[in-house]
Amino acid sequence: MNLLYFDTTQDWIHVLVASQINNLVFKLDSKLIETSPKEASFRLVELIQKALQLANLKKPDQIVVPFGPGSFTGIRITVTTARDLAQLWEIPVLGLDSALLYLVGMDEALSSPENVNSEVTGKQKSLICLDGKQGKYYTKYFDGTSYSETKDLKPEEILQALENQEMTPNKWYYTGTFPEFYPKEAIKIEATNLNLSSIMQYSLERSKQTNLKNHHYLNLLPNYIRGTYVDQK
Repeated sequence: MNLLYFDTTQDWIHVLVASQINNLVFKLDSKLIETSPKEASFRLVELIQKALQLANLKKPDQIVVPFGPGSFTGIRITVTTARDLAQLWEIPVLGLDSALLYLVGMDEALSSPENVNSEVTGKQKSLICLDGKQGKYYTKYFDGTSYSETKDLKPEEILQALENQEMTPNKWYYTGTFPEFYPKEAIKIEATNLNLSSIMQYSLERSKQTNLKNHHYLNLLPNYIRGTYVDQK
């Protein structure tokens, strides 16, 4: 199986093509990274074509993309492109939560669902805050076993949730502006420090656990959380 992954929901463009060798092993055939999000509307398709050429592939068997939360424009570009290509190629497309994928990419121990109950992963408790602007963050917490729901929260609401639910992160990740309530050792997520191999491995694992016949292009919907900008005006 060949899988195409791409992402423009944050301040980067990622395009990956991988081929599954067997049930446990995959090969990353091409990887393209650009830090030009404002050019994503016309650069993404060009980069997808290049990535497929580098992988010596005409079309993938499946598409996987993050569907948000994140930049409104970035989500729209990612989801629309994924839907268009899935329709054109007549292949399934799977959408996954952006915050979840970035936690997987930053927490190397989470590179596969089989690791969730491992001793190493059990010690890893992570908080991710994606800069949602307007003084709020798209927030997800991993307690070493399971993931919380991704929520759109103000800093005081995040701190209250950590206290009420006795959440004690030992890894703090963020995008955009540094959250003032974060410790100094927090790690900023950038285009080049995400473990894209881990994200691809996780995507393949999720694909195997999913009935791909249900992942028609019409079923891929964006997760804006706050609705659209039109709704806010």
